[in-house]
Amino acid sequence: MAGIILLGSLAATQAQNQKEFQLADNAYSIQIEGTSNVHDWTMEAKSLSGEALTQWSQNGLEGFEKVNISVPAKKLESGKRIMNNKTYDALEAKKHPNISFELISVSNLETSGKEFSGTATGKLKMAGQSSIMSIPFKGEILDDSSFRVNGNFSLKMTEFGIDPPTAMLGALKTGDKLTLNYTMTFKK
Repeated sequence: MAGIILLGSLAATQAQNQKEFQLADNAYSIQIEGTSNVHDWTMEAKSLSGEALTQWSQNGLEGFEKVNISVPAKKLESGKRIMNNKTYDALEAKKHPNISFELISVSNLETSGKEFSGTATGKLKMAGQSSIMSIPFKGEILDDSSFRVNGNFSLKMTEFGIDPPTAMLGALKTGDKLTLNYTMTFKK
């Protein structure tokens, strides 16, 4: 009987130390930078959603249990209609409307006061294909109910079965490598 009470007490304590956060409205930025044989280019995610389940102790942030991020493919914007359409076609946005990231694990988590950093390993899915990515992050606890994370990482379109888009009958060719810069604020 005492063992059951102890297990129940431990489970209740662990649940109290978990905090769920949602991506704050309009408190995010994801920019995608790429190259072509003519000029460099940038796209920005105009909409995204996300959630995080975190583990806390008296000392502060202890870990991440869950992180899910979703970006509607047709909410990527370059400011140029032709480039947007080429991107949506390459991502097969009609068939696969979202780009998503689902956390598998966090490694090298370091905390110092209100600041933290580490590497998030998760499944990044786009154009119907997934790849396991390790994404470095830095963060800051803003207050009792919010934190912000940021960082950047590179990937290749071909990792996801995406042929780098071309235009002007093949005269304009985009490079395979993309760099993603992100900042996201989560609130309880």
